[in-house]
Amino acid sequence: MKPATILYPHSSDELYGSDVVLLNLVRRLDRARFRPMVLLPTDIPYQGALSQALDEAGIAHRALAMPVLRRRYFSARGMPRFIRDLWRGRQGIPALARQEGVALIHSNTSAVWGGALAASRLGIPHIWHVHELVTDPLLVRKLIAWMVNRYSDRVVAISRAVAEHLLKDAPGLEGRITVIYDAVDTERFAPTVSGQALRQAWGVGPEEVLVGVVGRISAWKGQDFFLRAFAQAVRVEPRLRAVIVGDVPPGEDWRRDALQQLARELGVAQRVLWPGYHPDAPRVMAALDILALPSIKPEPFGMVVIEAMATGKPVIATDHGGPMESVVHGQTGLLVSPTAPEEMAQALIRLARDPLLRRTWGAQGRARAQTLFSFDAHVNAFQALYASAMKIE
Repeated sequence: MKPATILYPHSSDELYGSDVVLLNLVRRLDRARFRPMVLLPTDIPYQGALSQALDEAGIAHRALAMPVLRRRYFSARGMPRFIRDLWRGRQGIPALARQEGVALIHSNTSAVWGGALAASRLGIPHIWHVHELVTDPLLVRKLIAWMVNRYSDRVVAISRAVAEHLLKDAPGLEGRITVIYDAVDTERFAPTVSGQALRQAWGVGPEEVLVGVVGRISAWKGQDFFLRAFAQAVRVEPRLRAVIVGDVPPGEDWRRDALQQLARELGVAQRVLWPGYHPDAPRVMAALDILALPSIKPEPFGMVVIEAMATGKPVIATDHGGPMESVVHGQTGLLVSPTAPEEMAQALIRLARDPLLRRTWGAQGRARAQTLFSFDAHVNAFQALYASAMKIE
């Protein structure tokens, strides 16, 4: 039997959280049953990290001028412009889907709406994979919930926090929504991976305790919150070093500049490293002693959390959203208030001073990652969902 073609409209051509989740899924699909094709946007310039990885994996992909719901549209003026562009671009995805014989559309992130409209127009199943937890502005939050409810046969949330958030605004999703946690490759992310060469390249000494914030630089990710906490901690525990791994969206260099200025004002510029995006995530995690996730708004899940756990590293995360489901407070790391940098500072000091505690919590975190966040469960859940939606064996 010919494999069913699944189209994956996606919101970026990078390799951060949702990009990596998509890549890992399509790499592992049973190709005898499913043929993946990824659709990437052209609305802003990208370096093409995801498309390059798709090429290497032999996975078909196309670039299309399709509107993506970015934060620049989160305003009274911006939302009508987004809807106008969405309407104007409504022809592209259906045409491609017809050409490729697409049997199901899987929209990866709630930022891409064209796939939902195309599936409705073509009369084929649509699965919306929601990676975001948008709290404001209210108009955008309500519109996302309405769209997901109106144009989905099935909905996948990456955490219970995301599912519960959607259900508050769209109770009609009850019965169509399921939670499938993101997964981590516990062979690539493992305590056996060495981070020594990277630590040396960064100039981090063996006696120093390196804490990392890994991910896209943006306002809600809380890098400024982390710097304030780190500045308090390093005054008490001078062995601490920090590394901010990741970069800004294209055209937003001012965000990085503002953070670096804040580090200078706090007197910690010499203790903070800024290597930008690094393609070898397992080595990055291996180089760290502690991972910090300082998001000031609820993190939908936090892929970097389970990557760190799989590598045997303890995690300090703010206590809202998805990390409350992955981090066990006092067993695999610590959960701290997203409004009190002093709590994160105390957590940093505690872990910096206790290498045995770091090793113990790291080992417990790895065991938890292996049990709850495996690829077998993740991929099998999606394949079962596809088969059910398409009514195939």
